Amino acid sequence: MGPNVETARGLAALVVRTAPYPGAVSHSYSISRTWLHRVAGAPRLARRRDRAFAVAAAVLALLPGCAASPSESGVEPGPVATVEIPRLSNLSELDPGFAAAVRDALAAVDGDPSNGAAVGALGRLYQAHRYVDQARRCYELAQQLDPSSPDWPYYLGFLAAARGAPEEAARSFERALELRPSYWAARVRLGNALLAAGDAHGAEAAFRAARAAAPGTPWGELGLGKAARRRARPETAAEHLRTALTLDPTHRETRYLLAMTERQLGNPARAGELLAGLEDADVPSLDDPMLEAVFALVRDTQTLIRTANQRLADGDHAAAERLYREALRLDPDSYDAHLNLGVLHGLADRNREAATALERAIEIDPARADAYALLTIAYLKTGRAEEGLRQLEKALQLDPDHPRALDILRSLGGVLTDEHQGA
Repeated sequence: MGPNVETARGLAALVVRTAPYPGAVSHSYSISRTWLHRVAGAPRLARRRDRAFAVAAAVLALLPGCAASPSESGVEPGPVATVEIPRLSNLSELDPGFAAAVRDALAAVDGDPSNGAAVGALGRLYQAHRYVDQARRCYELAQQLDPSSPDWPYYLGFLAAARGAPEEAARSFERALELRPSYWAARVRLGNALLAAGDAHGAEAAFRAARAAAPGTPWGELGLGKAARRRARPETAAEHLRTALTLDPTHRETRYLLAMTERQLGNPARAGELLAGLEDADVPSLDDPMLEAVFALVRDTQTLIRTANQRLADGDHAAAERLYREALRLDPDSYDAHLNLGVLHGLADRNREAATALERAIEIDPARADAYALLTIAYLKTGRAEEGLRQLEKALQLDPDHPRALDILRSLGGVLTDEHQGA
């Protein structure tokens, strides 16, 4: 025995009435719970929205990428460094595609240890696969060997910001901009680093330069709004944030910060309108070709999936989908990639596509309860209530304590039957 059809019909009606939930998540279990809340209605929505967006507003772009044209600065290369090239001791145990790429990169470095570009390329490969300590050492060495390139200080700035060293990050971004002044994304990142370091005045100067370099984008105005908020100037902040929102009406961070500023200025109704619009807002990525170029280096499917999960958590569904599909190109039988692609489709209310992805996950591994639980939601949202309940029963038969399945059951107002309890 299992939940009855009337209960399923009740949930199907609930699905139609439920508003989307704008959660931000970082791994498979949380992603699934987010989708569930969109289907079954999440309590404490307003508090979760603020908390979820506070995470999204602190998004860090972790992965820089391809080399820019070297500056004609006339800087002479440094002497050949004696620092040992970082190597992975367990290379034979890692993903074959990644291992082969590392071996090729190491061969290029070993063939010419004084080649800063080759050392830096190895660093990019390490960073793409989240070997950040090895990447940092490569970039430091590449900077010694090739001091005229803006790439290496730029990448070092990313790594410093990611580990919570904003002063060091700012110095690296400043050096990169000395070598390549036209790369305006570095000015945005410099402003963010200075703001994190407590230098609101310096951050304001960086954001003004970014606005001048890319006037059609919201990033300079957004940064100026953040700097004004830090300097306790809410009226000025509101002016900049309103301009940023005009340039990109779907920009989630801008919308959230403007809502907080309007509330501070005594405009609660406007703040409420802005917060209500967060459900449909995006978390666009800064236009930084370096980032996407490094994604292209990833050949470890688990790294691809982890990175895709983070992009999905940040609200960048397009980037997440590209990464999931690249993982499936490399490994068509990846259960996790199909599962999380199903979650992505579900969050976008593309429920037939979600069902297809989850059905494939079940074909690959029918002994895992996750896909059955999530397929319940996809079926219910496409009018297949009875089939949905059968998926829920299967999930609970496989794992009577499965948290997602139990959440769904509770959202139906149901309880575990004797059969489920004894399964």
